[in-house]
Amino acid sequence: MSDLLALDIGGSTTRTLRCTDGRRRSSETGSANLASVGDAEAGRRLDAAFAGLGDLTGVEAVCAGAAGADSPATVARLTALLAERVPHARVLVVHDTQLMLAAAGLDAGVVLISGTGSVAWGRRPDGGHFRAGGWGYLLGDEGSGWWVAREAVRHALARHDRGLPHDAVTAALLTGCGLEGCDQLLDHVYGRPDRRYWAARADAVAGLAPGDPAASAILGRAADALADLARCVLDRLDLPGPVVLGGGFAVHRPLLQRLLRDRLPGVDLQVLRTDPVLGALHLARALVSAPETPAGAVPVLEETP
Repeated sequence: MSDLLALDIGGSTTRTLRCTDGRRRSSETGSANLASVGDAEAGRRLDAAFAGLGDLTGVEAVCAGAAGADSPATVARLTALLAERVPHARVLVVHDTQLMLAAAGLDAGVVLISGTGSVAWGRRPDGGHFRAGGWGYLLGDEGSGWWVAREAVRHALARHDRGLPHDAVTAALLTGCGLEGCDQLLDHVYGRPDRRYWAARADAVAGLAPGDPAASAILGRAADALADLARCVLDRLDLPGPVVLGGGFAVHRPLLQRLLRDRLPGVDLQVLRTDPVLGALHLARALVSAPETPAGAVPVLEETP
């Protein structure tokens, strides 16, 4: 009998998949990212995710790929939350980028994510690995859906300061926010700090490119930033590729994909078409066959210098 639990904890949602002897049950709830919602709320969201998956006492292994699982302390906290809820399972917590490499069926390569946030991570065939970006919205997330929306807000406010009429980007932004004028934007931005809300506003802006110069310029800067992240990891690991592109914003933006290919000549850029939670399932299955470790133990890998 095989009973495995897989989680993809992104910046916006938590997707959970239980596979019991080939029978699959899934659920989706809000993000259980510790950095965004804290331990108590993350625990409640895990409870909500597990509520419809049956009795978990028979689960052998759990793998959770989590945005923000960057430090040993964060990994240990999330591991503890999972071990409390799945007490007899071996638990592995990894950064969510690792799910995408596994979901793509690759042992080596670079993952580039542009969703609510942005990050790049790669692994060499010898196991050496490195990450760039992923510093969160206060310090980074360049090229993400949230970042594109913020750039659109800055563009609209700059035009407002100069007394210029609404252009297409400004109009799309105001319509998406349900506002009548730019003088309402400031309160709206600071009153709605939820990054998921702003990442959703990016779709209308990006959809104007390539026909609109302002939208094209914003999307071009996003592609510059994302290509820099990918190139940083490729160079640090001395890898030629491939680069697996994931995240809700990038996967649904063919123009952004073309812009990235232009900025990464000679690199095999693949768009992930497989659900990342399947990568967590693959890692959970591997965890069952790995040498025995205590439940909740997490292998610690050092980044390649």
